[in-house]
Amino acid sequence: MKGLSIAGVLIALAVSIAQAAPDSPTLQHRLTVTPEIKRAFRSDDKIKIRSVTGTAPKFQIGGTYRVVGTCRQKTLNNATLYLGNTAESGSDAIVANKGSSLSKPLPNGTTEFDITFTLLRPGLLHVTIYDLDNHDKNDNAYAGVYLGNVVFRR
Repeated sequence: MKGLSIAGVLIALAVSIAQAAPDSPTLQHRLTVTPEIKRAFRSDDKIKIRSVTGTAPKFQIGGTYRVVGTCRQKTLNNATLYLGNTAESGSDAIVANKGSSLSKPLPNGTTEFDITFTLLRPGLLHVTIYDLDNHDKNDNAYAGVYLGNVVFRR
């Protein structure tokens, strides 16, 4: 940037920052969700959803959403938190956005989570704690909550 004025350097810097901005959609809508119990919690374990924001005012195919919350679990030694979609078997129904993950290891205590994802197929969104020491191939869910239905875009 030799030979540029301070204003020129600032403009060049602003342009490079704008070009480096991620191409993720703006999550301008705040969704109101009333989580329903998927599987009952034991002890004082719980999942608390603090906020849900998205590209649309409700969960719909093609929308991108961010779920932020906390999970408290002291019952399991080997647990993971997973945000999923109960869509029928087939291709992926949900995919984590770049830099995010649909699952998070859960040590004993309180764990913060922040998951950004895109919905690909209809189903029922849920945040679930899985017991990785339970080797039941049909269902090793320990406890969880449903967030809401995914609908087709209208």
